Amino acid sequence: MSSVHNVRLVAAEELSVDPKKLGVRAVSQMLPQHSFNRVRTVLLRALGIRISATSCVAGTLKITGAGSMDLLSIGPGCYLTGPLHIDLSDGVDIGARVYIGYEVMLITADHEVGPPPQRCGRIVHGPIEIGDGVWIGSRAIILPGVRVGHGSIVAAGAVVTRDVAPNTMVAGVPARLVRDLREKPSQ
Repeated sequence: MSSVHNVRLVAAEELSVDPKKLGVRAVSQMLPQHSFNRVRTVLLRALGIRISATSCVAGTLKITGAGSMDLLSIGPGCYLTGPLHIDLSDGVDIGARVYIGYEVMLITADHEVGPPPQRCGRIVHGPIEIGDGVWIGSRAIILPGVRVGHGSIVAAGAVVTRDVAPNTMVAGVPARLVRDLREKPSQ
């Protein structure tokens, strides 16, 4: 292979950016955190993000991954604090009335564990589904293939590697059940 061909391949790879994803980051970043939230949200909708009319993005939104923005859906009544990193290597479905704290990461791509010569194995993808009424604390990380059940709380700093049952609180690294949030019957 000629060096000119190699240069073309590298240039094509480096320049294969999604202008919509760049626009999302630029638009969401140009306005101050917790200011002009409705303006930011309307502009993000204009760039193609499916955000319900009563939801609000209050900070920077960084979208990465090979998938299109059609893979992202944000339901009604949500408040996304930001900065929020969403990887769209697979789908991300955020239900209704979901509140997301600062510096949360929703990651839909990971690697299998490889053999000793190279532990970082084959890339795998999995969708993320966040149920209605969920609260995700600051700096939490939700990994591929995870479903967070309705009415749940993911504590700040938690790393969620498996499904979270409805109406529970998880915390820690990896996240574990710390509390059942179902309403107790009155006596």
